Amino acid sequence: MSRAPNLSPTRFRRAYPPPPAVHWFWIVFAIGIAETAAFLWIHSPWRDFLINLIIAVWPAYLSFWLRKVDPRSTALYWTIASFATGFLFSWLLWIVVVFEIREDLLDHFNRREPIGLRLNVVYSALFSFAYFQYHLRRIALAKRAAAALVHAGEQAGPE
Repeated sequence: MSRAPNLSPTRFRRAYPPPPAVHWFWIVFAIGIAETAAFLWIHSPWRDFLINLIIAVWPAYLSFWLRKVDPRSTALYWTIASFATGFLFSWLLWIVVVFEIREDLLDHFNRREPIGLRLNVVYSALFSFAYFQYHLRRIALAKRAAAALVHAGEQAGPE
């Protein structure tokens, strides 16, 4: 039985930047539109390069955010390696990128900001960054609500 993450306001620390709060659907939609445009209007040899670049944008953004949270994170290196290598190795490295980001997210949200984040292995493999962003948006909105609660409490003053 899976537990829901504990998103109480006391679980968040101000030292860490909030995760990206973009809705996962808009990320998938924007990447799909950009890939379709690249496929239809860009010709080889630039088409494959541009499609790989479009696909790597969001994982790179998440990797940069993870580096802010934990400077020891290696997800950015794996993302760059996946983009820089040829077709065969890029797919193999892509699997490494997905699970490296998954492990960094679990480490951060279960040790440094212990909210009890759980990520399903199958969903991580199948839906990867849309699935991660679904959880990151929930966490970002909870952090925003917690900050508003704290701010409202500070403005109310002592009782």
